[in-house]
Amino acid sequence: MRQTIAFQATGFDLQPVQVEVAEGAEPPEEGSLPVALMAFQGGPSLVVTMLIGTTDAENMMNAFTEAEPMRAQLPPEAQNWEPEPTVLPGGMFWAVTPEVVGMSVTPPQATPDGIVPHWTLAFDDADGSQVQMAVSEAMCVNVVRGLAQVAHGELVMPDEDGAGPPEDDEG
Repeated sequence: MRQTIAFQATGFDLQPVQVEVAEGAEPPEEGSLPVALMAFQGGPSLVVTMLIGTTDAENMMNAFTEAEPMRAQLPPEAQNWEPEPTVLPGGMFWAVTPEVVGMSVTPPQATPDGIVPHWTLAFDDADGSQVQMAVSEAMCVNVVRGLAQVAHGELVMPDEDGAGPPEDDEG
């Protein structure tokens, strides 16, 4: 069944993952092996997670690059848009994990129906469903930075004690 889920993203996280290919199994194409888990929260009741490889990250960054020239200068009251969390009835929680086969990015813009003050990220699932997220300017910057880390192989697994890589003290 095809569905569209739309919400305002209130949080974003990106974590490295380690995937082992079973012995004797055909290895996936270079760049398609998942190396990161992207998570978008829509408040306390909604989370969307997706595994991405380096090729996925590059393609997603390209979608942002293609959308940037279409970005409109918005009036001041629309420039500071902040998302509102999705709150479901007590005990309800949605965890959505699309099998992403495509992504589109729409920048903030003025339309005939009014001003759209946020970025819209739309992830297409293999079954034809779609997850649409309204994303603030600040979160959008964090998403692109995270995608760049994945695409360039800079997102690393934390040490066993939970710490990340050692800090570089050089200027």
